[in-house]
Amino acid sequence: MRSAYGRLRRPVAVALAAGVALSLTACAGGSGGNADRVTLEWYVQPLNSTNIWPDLVAAFNKSQSDIEVKLTVGPTNVDTVRGTLSTQIGSGSSTPDVYEGDITWPAQFAEAGLAVNLTEVFPESFWDRFSPGSIQFAQYEGQSYSVPSWTEAAFLYYREDLLEEAGLPVPETWEELMETSKAIQESGAVKTGYTWQGAGYEGLTCVWNELVADAGGSITTADFDAGTLDTAESERALDFLKETISSGVSPEATVTFQEPETLNEFTAGNALFMRNWSYAWAITQDPAQSQVVGKVGMAPLPTFDGQPYPGASTNGGGGMYINPHSEHVEEAAAFLDWLTDTEAQSLFASVGKVLPANLDAQTPEAQEQVGPVGTVLAELQLVGRPVGTPAYSEVSRAVFQNINAALTGNASVEDALATAQEEVDRALNSGRHSGD
Repeated sequence: MRSAYGRLRRPVAVALAAGVALSLTACAGGSGGNADRVTLEWYVQPLNSTNIWPDLVAAFNKSQSDIEVKLTVGPTNVDTVRGTLSTQIGSGSSTPDVYEGDITWPAQFAEAGLAVNLTEVFPESFWDRFSPGSIQFAQYEGQSYSVPSWTEAAFLYYREDLLEEAGLPVPETWEELMETSKAIQESGAVKTGYTWQGAGYEGLTCVWNELVADAGGSITTADFDAGTLDTAESERALDFLKETISSGVSPEATVTFQEPETLNEFTAGNALFMRNWSYAWAITQDPAQSQVVGKVGMAPLPTFDGQPYPGASTNGGGGMYINPHSEHVEEAAAFLDWLTDTEAQSLFASVGKVLPANLDAQTPEAQEQVGPVGTVLAELQLVGRPVGTPAYSEVSRAVFQNINAALTGNASVEDALATAQEEVDRALNSGRHSGD
């Protein structure tokens, strides 16, 4: 694997630096007449309910004659996709050539040899398209293994109409959110106070990452040397999550909720508040999918009493990776250059309804197209998950499995946190040894 990539790496870097392989828009348009046309297999996850992926493929394939992209759209569950790609690429498969991956993957995929080191592929000037933060989240040991595609974060969605009728402000603390939820639930105006992701999967790690940060804690130490879960800060965060369910503010089914179930509860008009990603805005405003069109507001997530507002928001978003076994690394790099240039990036806003990663594409028009996301995003206190360790998937699994066990009543708060601590420490220790 490494030797095959090594043969391609230098020609790709030279071609890209010279601007040869990147001049796709100068090539003849259309798809006919070139028997030597290279086909790239591109694997992605659904991005809300829009046609962003087929639209991008159509635009790319029309723009030049040397490369054709074929699209495969996988499932929504990021853990399922990670397992599928890890197995497929790890077995030596040359496809997909390009794949979409979560921003939590660079360390794990780099360490396992599942992704091309893109710092060695693209010229330094290429990375000027993106914010330093988005580049940092895509790196492992200072090297970039994915290309940022769009910007994502967690927000508080709320029923603007119901808060206005009740004469209540958007809550800035979790305690205030609980009080407001109970008051409006008791009025009969809404069934659920707060809907969020409590199932045992990556989404719960994101929720936990925010709540424990609000309480002044973390998942691991900054150097990933040890877990920091069996603490008073973690106990405060977990007690709060359990209380949302035990009090009736959140439904009992929250322990099975992922993003779709959370969103369905909100768009059906059943919930006052929702924790979800920016992509959800477009769906809340689609009359074909939502009963709360024109009644929704967005704000930063709350924090705990005594902590500065706003609360923590887990950073998200999409990145594109190149399969190191691909027979077309140069063409894949050319496609990623096109995908992250301003023209293609504008489609992420106009069609995908998410904020582009390319800074030049984050225009006032783009911000208007994605709704309040662009404005509120600037107010967020973004926090990263401990993705700098190759053992992140094991760390995350230890978090979401044990937190979910406490939420379902299968473990006490104390036992869940102690077990999570042990499992995270074991994962980090194993990760250190595997990298030696």
